[in-house]
Amino acid sequence: MDLDGIAGLALLGAVFLMFSTGLSYDIRGFRKLGAWPFVLAGLGVGASFALGLALGLLAGWPTLGALFVGLLLTSTSTTLAVKLLADSGLGGVAGADLITAAIIVDDIAALVLMTVVVGIAAPVPVPPSFLLAGLAAIVGLAVLLILVSRHALPRILLATDRISPSSVVVVAVSLALFVSFGFVLLGMPPFLGAFFAGSIIASTEYGARVGRHMAPVTAIFMGVFFASTGFLIDPARLPGVLGLGLAAVGLAVVAKVLPGYAILSRTATPPTQRWALAAILIPRAEISLIIAQYGASLGLSGDLLALAMAVMIGTALLPSAFLLRVRTPAPKTGA
Repeated sequence: MDLDGIAGLALLGAVFLMFSTGLSYDIRGFRKLGAWPFVLAGLGVGASFALGLALGLLAGWPTLGALFVGLLLTSTSTTLAVKLLADSGLGGVAGADLITAAIIVDDIAALVLMTVVVGIAAPVPVPPSFLLAGLAAIVGLAVLLILVSRHALPRILLATDRISPSSVVVVAVSLALFVSFGFVLLGMPPFLGAFFAGSIIASTEYGARVGRHMAPVTAIFMGVFFASTGFLIDPARLPGVLGLGLAAVGLAVVAKVLPGYAILSRTATPPTQRWALAAILIPRAEISLIIAQYGASLGLSGDLLALAMAVMIGTALLPSAFLLRVRTPAPKTGA
């Protein structure tokens, strides 16, 4: 089996998956929410990373492996969380927009944190000054991309729309691939660039159109990503990480649900709905697998991918059961 080719497919799938994730959020939506999405995401990501790191060290993993265990738990799955939010009927309640924004910030924070760990994990350790310069480059590039989205990109898409409306999506995807390539040149994960590109396009009047046309493509590449990642996982390793996986799932729940409930307490959301909305933050999926796949490409233990799969399965199942328990029962009708 060509593992290098499969890993390449997984990476390509991750790029398109993160581009579509970026398309799901208009960065202008942060204005009305203030700093609270960042506070919630910071608490959740920080607690998840610290608890995961401690768990990895207690389990006897080397420091680098333990760092990646922490990274696995940081980011809530945008795909699963948005679907849970829609299926639960909570999308219109107070606090739902705060949860959605925090999930997006989760993705950014997790990927930036991974960049730091990758810098530490390099065969030749990266000096702290270089690492700080890399982070500054991420912030600088993000600011540059936002400026482009406000000025150049809308004009380019408008001109494209006038000449050839059907080419708008092609230009948008080309931009995502171009930005991803730029991130690679900077020594950063390409899917981080794809995410920023998606969020830029979502901030224009063409975001909805591109997102609509990308939906079937995203579904295909999501299948490519998950199938390719599945090929990289040795099923024989799953029993060996079962105990660690259960502990990681428990920590994943605590690290996101408690901060979520605490921050939602400042809203007018009833307590029952606070728990339900906080449960939306539990699932870990695509980012965790992306991080695990990236860790595997650095030569870390194959148990990392198996652990990521165990965490994904466990955290995907828990919210539904949790929502069933906390959902307000329908009022009884008189006989």
